[in-house]
Amino acid sequence: MEENYYQSPVRWFGLASKLLSLFGFFLLGSFFGQFFGLLAAVYIMNFPTADMVQFQKIILDFVSHPEKYENSFHGMMALQWFTALFTFVIGSWGYLSFVEKRSFSELNPGETPDWRIFLWAILVVLVGMPLMEFIIQWNQNIHLPAGFEDLENWMKSSEDTMSNLTRFLLNFQTPADFAIGLAVIAGMAALGEEIFFRGILQSLFERYIGNSHAAIWIAAAIFSFIHFQFYGFFPRLFLGAFFGYLYVWFRSIWVPMLAHFFNNGWTLTMHYMYQQKQIDIDPEQMGTMIPWWSAIISLALVAFYMKRLHDYKSDS
Repeated sequence: MEENYYQSPVRWFGLASKLLSLFGFFLLGSFFGQFFGLLAAVYIMNFPTADMVQFQKIILDFVSHPEKYENSFHGMMALQWFTALFTFVIGSWGYLSFVEKRSFSELNPGETPDWRIFLWAILVVLVGMPLMEFIIQWNQNIHLPAGFEDLENWMKSSEDTMSNLTRFLLNFQTPADFAIGLAVIAGMAALGEEIFFRGILQSLFERYIGNSHAAIWIAAAIFSFIHFQFYGFFPRLFLGAFFGYLYVWFRSIWVPMLAHFFNNGWTLTMHYMYQQKQIDIDPEQMGTMIPWWSAIISLALVAFYMKRLHDYKSDS
């Protein structure tokens, strides 16, 4: 009876309908986010607006090459902030409110998690970093088979564009820049992406497919793909799956949100400390220093703390 229920064409039509609605709010939020983000950037950077043709050229050039413009760090951060806010937070709110008739509070159907859950989630992120760096290096050396040269060139071009933007956004000149980076790249990303990908998208797949493991990995794959950094696809896939299991196990969006914030915040902190010459290791070169045996130890520690999390969930 249950198997027929999940294989019913009506069920799959319902999933497709919900996904199309969610995608519509995603696009609408992205449009308004970029619109208000560009308005904020224009205000911050005081772009001339008298000549509309020249103004459009400046805007397009700023988005493609922000390093050419004075005070562009703050302008680009404003663009990132508004885009993430409207795309993931407000877009998610619109979908929940108008399609599912629910509120954000219903993304936390479980009990308030114990503080040890948050601690173990952070420990998994910490002990898993050597493993993630090893996977990053492996992923960057993947080459597509013969006949896919055009696709590979497009992937490399997209990767280079996103990598250049990331390096630009991680170039903190002052402590205030670092604080802004934490608020945007760590805070807003963790808030918006976990609400959208785990709280809504993953829950949709889980509800309609009836398999939480499949829902976790499908949502994680979309989460990784949408960043358009294909030579970092697998580490982000595994990270998204980890956040997904945290949400399924504890039914609180705050647990994956905190783990996501800590992961991004740690990366920002390492870059800032290196720029301030407080550490000697360049975070961008860290993956080349990871020996294979440290990745195995890291994997064992990740498995240990994941089991602690799962056992705590089972006992509660």
